[in-house]
Amino acid sequence: MSTSLAKELVDRGMPEWAGQPVRPLAATGTDNWMFRLGSDKILRLPRRPSAVTLLRREWDWLPALRGLPLAVPEPLALGEPDPAYPHPWMVLKWQPGETLATRPPTNALAAADSLGAFARALRNLPGTGGPIAGSANHNRGVPLATIDGTTRRCIGDLARSWPLADLSGLWADAMAAPPWSGAPLWLHGDLSAGNLLGNAGRLTGVIDFGLMARGDPAVDLIPAWSLFEGAARDAFLQAAGADRDMIRRGRGWALYSGVVALAYYGENHPTLSRISARTLEAVLGDA
Repeated sequence: MSTSLAKELVDRGMPEWAGQPVRPLAATGTDNWMFRLGSDKILRLPRRPSAVTLLRREWDWLPALRGLPLAVPEPLALGEPDPAYPHPWMVLKWQPGETLATRPPTNALAAADSLGAFARALRNLPGTGGPIAGSANHNRGVPLATIDGTTRRCIGDLARSWPLADLSGLWADAMAAPPWSGAPLWLHGDLSAGNLLGNAGRLTGVIDFGLMARGDPAVDLIPAWSLFEGAARDAFLQAAGADRDMIRRGRGWALYSGVVALAYYGENHPTLSRISARTLEAVLGDA
C-alpha cells in the first residue's frame, strides 16, 4: 500500500471526499495500513485477507457500542474492493490524541480507574446477536481450556529465556479457576497501550475493536499486568468489578498474550516483544 494508491481509492470510491489530502500514519499494528484523510478522518486498509473479517466486525458492531465512558471509533463509510486493491476498507472519524504506547498518561491511577470503568461498562452492554468469541477473533474471550495446548507449547518454546516452572505454575492456577459460567458478555479483546488514546495526559478513548466479541470478559483484564502496577493495578481491577476467579483467569490471559507474542515474533516486532516481556515480568512478580 502506498499513499498515492490510498488517495486513488478514496478519489474513485468516495467522491464526497475526493481531493482531500492523504498522509500515512506511523503504526505498530500488524493488520491494517493507516492513513489520515483530510483533517477529521482516518483510513484503515487491511494488510491481508484475515484482517478483512476484523474490519467488517467493526463496521457491523461498533454502532452498537453506545454510552461508554471513553470515546470509541465512529465508522463513516465502507469502501469496496478495487482492481488495484482486493479488500474492503473503512473510513472512520478521526479521534484526537496519542496512544499510551507513545505517551503514557500523567496520572496512572486515574487512567487505571477510567479503563476499568470502561471494561465494566462494555461488558454490561446488551449483547443479543453479537459475535461469539472464537477463532474469528483470535480466541479472545474463549474458555482458557481452548487455548491450553497453545499456551503450554509457547511456554516451552521460551524455556531458555524464561522460568518454565513458574510460568507453568501460573498457567495451571489460571486453568484451575472456575470458568466463566454466565451469558457471554461484550469484550474488546485487545486493550493494549497501542489501542488506548490519551489527550492532555488523560485516557480519553479506545480504538481497534476488530477482536471484539461476546465471551469471558476476563480477557479485558490484561492491562492489569501489561499497563499498570501497584496501586494502579488494584484500582483498575476494582473499577472493572473483577472478583478473585476473574482475576485468576485474567492473569492467565496476560500470560497467554505474552508467551504467544514472544514465541511467534521473537525480536522481529520490537514493540510487541517489549510489551510482552513487560507483561510476563508483571505476571511473574504478581504470583
